[in-house]
Amino acid sequence: MAFKLLVIALASLVAAQGPVQCDDMRVRRSAHSLTDSDWQTMQTVLSKLHLDGQFGRFARTHDAVFDNVHGHSAFFPFHRRFVLEFENLGRQIDPSFTIPYWDTTRDYRTPESSPILRSAALGGNGEGPQGCLQSGIQGNWTLGFPNRHCLSRRFSGGDGSILPWVPAELISSFIQRDDQLSDFREHIEFSIHGATHIGLGGDAGTRYAPNDFFFYMHHANIDRLWWQWQNSQSRLFEYNGPGTHGEAQLSDIIPEDRAVSFGSQAVGSVMVLGFNGMCYFYDSAPNAPSRYPGASSDDNGRMKITPVGNTTVSFSGSSNTASHELEMARIHRALGEQAELREFFPKVALLGPSRMEINSPSPPKDKCGGYKKALVYPARMKEDWVKMHGFVPERVEKVYRDACRLIDLLNNSTYVSPY
Repeated sequence: MAFKLLVIALASLVAAQGPVQCDDMRVRRSAHSLTDSDWQTMQTVLSKLHLDGQFGRFARTHDAVFDNVHGHSAFFPFHRRFVLEFENLGRQIDPSFTIPYWDTTRDYRTPESSPILRSAALGGNGEGPQGCLQSGIQGNWTLGFPNRHCLSRRFSGGDGSILPWVPAELISSFIQRDDQLSDFREHIEFSIHGATHIGLGGDAGTRYAPNDFFFYMHHANIDRLWWQWQNSQSRLFEYNGPGTHGEAQLSDIIPEDRAVSFGSQAVGSVMVLGFNGMCYFYDSAPNAPSRYPGASSDDNGRMKITPVGNTTVSFSGSSNTASHELEMARIHRALGEQAELREFFPKVALLGPSRMEINSPSPPKDKCGGYKKALVYPARMKEDWVKMHGFVPERVEKVYRDACRLIDLLNNSTYVSPY
């Protein structure tokens, strides 16, 4: 109760006094960098949250607001605020607790082989007729929502494997070519967001996916990608598309439920990391600005950011920052071979050849004469997932076909993925 009053007080303070800068910032790290000891520490916190009924509480709220946050502009701000709320509860138990993000593009070819799914981390596939998870930091858990059941996982491949997820290059393309949030949100929902939920299956593939801690790691990554897009497009305040009641507005209240309330917090208050309680940043994305950015409108009346500080911006969707320059250099080279790629990578098309591109040799060929590390197609989104979200099937199919076309163009050039 005291924590809820604190949230309401903070929301009122923001409304009355303007942006409040964070005094203490924490970093969300890549899950791929965590040690077994890190996972054990996390397990201790999560077990206490589970005993307190917090997993069921958050799953219930996600189910209650589901139709108002998926397929709507609230998708990004709701999940940013929702994950933060869960993280703050964990920090009441252990002040060092932060939610790591899982960049699933690093595991997209054979997801079941990801180190994140080993027994010392999240655990792997479920077992038995109910698909009960028996390994990992949530192994042998019993959940109470929507009914009493074991935490389950059912990998999408059906034989212990997971169908391919989404390559980093596709996310890089979204970051570069989508100049409106409505387009970026749809592309993310119809690709990396859905693919990962569907791939793990079980609880993760339902409206009550927050039963599985994977949910928070996955949505921390989705939030990282949104922050990356916000900075790369210089539109921290861009917010458009379908809202709950007409066109989305920054003044819209973030969807909430009595079980997990944000104190009627407006969307506009969560747009900038480092302010208004958004006291975190990511180890592979732009830092929070040193002061609150000024907002202005472009010629189309859309909000855009006035840059602040020396924030480094990348056009890549991968968390593997060491390979960003190589990815862009190889894409730039491929643009000269496949002109159609320019529509997918407009930011790279505006750049001149990089030093790395000029000095690096052509990508190596394998013994059969083809190029190594050819990109693979992501799995097509399942019909029941599309229906559960109320998505328009034709729009989902278009995003999938565009993804396959991009992969074909890259594979038919000299491009070799560095990931």
